[in-house]
Amino acid sequence: MAEKKQRQYKLHEVCIRLAEGTTLYSTEPMSTPDRAVDVMRRELSQYDREVLCVVNLNSRLKPINFNIVSVGTINQSLADISNIFKSCLLSNASGLLLMHNHPSGDPTPSQEDIALTKRVIAAGKLMGVSCLDHVIIGGQNGATYSMREEKIVDFDPANYGLVAENGERIMEEQKKYDGSKKIEEVTLHFGKGTAEPFTTKDGKEMVRITIPNQDRNDHTPWASFVLPAKAVHENQYGKGLWAKIPADGTTTVTKPYLAGQQDGKNIWENEKRAVPNRELKGMVEFYKTQSRDSVLGQLGEKKATDRKPPVKQNAGPEL
Repeated sequence: MAEKKQRQYKLHEVCIRLAEGTTLYSTEPMSTPDRAVDVMRRELSQYDREVLCVVNLNSRLKPINFNIVSVGTINQSLADISNIFKSCLLSNASGLLLMHNHPSGDPTPSQEDIALTKRVIAAGKLMGVSCLDHVIIGGQNGATYSMREEKIVDFDPANYGLVAENGERIMEEQKKYDGSKKIEEVTLHFGKGTAEPFTTKDGKEMVRITIPNQDRNDHTPWASFVLPAKAVHENQYGKGLWAKIPADGTTTVTKPYLAGQQDGKNIWENEKRAVPNRELKGMVEFYKTQSRDSVLGQLGEKKATDRKPPVKQNAGPEL
């Protein structure tokens, strides 16, 4: 009796590859996310329907490519999370920019836009991909709305203080691709007591720098910003610190404010805003702009107070 042949079952391997499509051109080097926004703004403003686009970025924030994820109706563009991340994962990207257009010309986000952004941020955290921003483009007029700058979505500060965290990398990348242009920088000088080193959840060494309140009667918590630890250096005397940042960039500054009270305790919340780096230098070094007379006057008052003799207690008439 012949043996019964054992049946075999197949599991096929599939190969997934990226294929190039439309190419967009720029007269400036594509070395920063802002450059990608400029190029895509011109492209998306021409569509008569809503189009959702993803710009993929490498670990130095240099744009790799873009992908049109979906094309919707006049006022709606639907996209699954899996489709949004597909080109990102295939490109081995470290981060992404979400962009879509509003053909009406009004770039104000809808509740659906905000909800989608939050879902992308949450999914990105699981996959180790940072969502930098969601930028909406107004049709025809090219007006832009940045959810990160408007602070309507809580982008994780551990991943999204990207200008500060990757400032040096961006500058190096720009110099590499456009060596003919020298990037202007500003130097911040601050005291050691205002700098607090810390480590992020993903192991990055950072420094939180506090900005003293300019009003001496303002006793609210100081504002602060974050720089990578390797960007902060001691001065030649070892008593202070300094750091260089791009002059034309921005840095996120966090300022606590009193939101209310509960059970007799103050409730503090953080307000964040993107501060131009030139303005940040003035905030950090405001003491240098005080007049000499004002500084000497305050010092004189302090010395006069220190020289005052102690007040004698009345011990009664001498005998």
